[in-house]
Amino acid sequence: MRLAFVDHADTSCRSRLCTIIKRHIAKHPLAADTAQGILASWLPQGSCDAGAEHIESALGQLVAEGWLRRHTLPDGRVLYAANPLNHPDPDG
Repeated sequence: MRLAFVDHADTSCRSRLCTIIKRHIAKHPLAADTAQGILASWLPQGSCDAGAEHIESALGQLVAEGWLRRHTLPDGRVLYAANPLNHPDPDG
């Protein structure tokens, strides 16, 4: 049997990032950016010491939940955009 190790600090950070991003897209429904742009521009300074792995995890979760849409650009970069079909309460 294989046991999975859950890093609660990472889970908590991802959860906070998801909440911050949900609030941002609720206020800015046309928002779209790369992971690096979101990390640099959408998040308040010091957001749980978020790094690339944290933001990628949060963005993946938000895509899975339908909050964001993921688009691969011709140059290979990935753009994340608010999903216009899904804007539930960001605090829910």
